[in-house]
Amino acid sequence: MAHHHGTSEHGTVIDPVCGMSIDPSTAAASRAYEGRIYYFCSAHCAATFGADPA
Repeated sequence: MAHHHGTSEHGTVIDPVCGMSIDPSTAAASRAYEGRIYYFCSAHCAATFGADPA
C-alpha cells in the first residue's frame, strides 16, 4: 500500500504563507480571516499571516 505524504481522507490544504500542502487535522495552527479558516504548517507561518493576513 502506498503512503502519500501530506494526504488524508479529508484532503489537504495549502499553507497560504509558504505554500506547503498540509493535512488540516494535523496543522500546527489555524486562523480565521474574513469568514474562512486558514491552516498553517508552523506557528511561524501562522504568526506571519497574523501580521498581514491580506
